[in-house]
Amino acid sequence: MNSTTKDHFTFNVHNSALVVGQTGSGKTELVRQYIRRIERAYTPDQMKYVLFDLKQVEFDPSWDGGAKMEYLYTTVRTGTPDDMDYLEELAELAKTRATQDMPIPFLFIYIEECDLAVQYPGRFHEAVITINNNANAANMKLIFSTSRPSRDIITPELRDSFDLILSGVLASHADEETLATRGSLTTHDFMVKEQRSY
Repeated sequence: MNSTTKDHFTFNVHNSALVVGQTGSGKTELVRQYIRRIERAYTPDQMKYVLFDLKQVEFDPSWDGGAKMEYLYTTVRTGTPDDMDYLEELAELAKTRATQDMPIPFLFIYIEECDLAVQYPGRFHEAVITINNNANAANMKLIFSTSRPSRDIITPELRDSFDLILSGVLASHADEETLATRGSLTTHDFMVKEQRSY
């Protein structure tokens, strides 16, 4: 695995990313800028996103800078038990789409913070790993961001299912060990770890 502290990078060619770092390290803004960029690249017919805004404040369509209604594949999800069911439905959809020839629309899935991972760890891990493992063929991308990358939330199996790990400032050496990442306690730059090569 390679790591870099470059200030500018692109990860649109990859199909899944784990974004970690303390609150205020820029995780949400990074994803928001990425969403704005893919909105410029795709029409609402070509791309849809599924947003799990578990803090219920970051992507509310009613305020400027929130989700754009025309791009939503479903309503913004807020961490209810039904949302875990829906994540599992997306995992099944990923397997189905992976058997098709370039399915459309491109589906971008973003999960903000880790409440579902805490409430339903086994189900959450299985669903996300399934999506990640089928994302390339299914024309899907998943980004999961969390400020709490503890071992019970980020298991080695879940960590290794992501194409990229973008790491901002971490809270402890235990977090570094969970992510197999060294040097993230003091740097404010995102480190990019490439997990797969295409």
